[in-house]
Amino acid sequence: MAYKIKRGSVSADQTIKNMLMDFVKRLSGTVLILALIAAACYLLFRFAYQFPPFAEAADDVIGWLKVFYRENGVWATLGLIAFVCVGVWMLGEESRRKDDRDRR
Repeated sequence: MAYKIKRGSVSADQTIKNMLMDFVKRLSGTVLILALIAAACYLLFRFAYQFPPFAEAADDVIGWLKVFYRENGVWATLGLIAFVCVGVWMLGEESRRKDDRDRR
């Protein structure tokens, strides 16, 4: 069994450059995906807003968020939105686990 031996040193500048380029590529990919998700959500919201029950509920939620934002600021509002998203995800996971337990 033979082993390949690397001789000489690798330039540190090239390694840092590769790391930086990889970071920029991943960051731009992430921003692009988030922009596509935001555009899809906006289009779906505009489509669903045509239906009166959804429009009434959306107006209530947006009005409540505006008041919350004015009283507590941007970080608390973003935290509240993240908390609600994680809560909905958690409920979905728990119901999936319950279904898996019931099937056994």
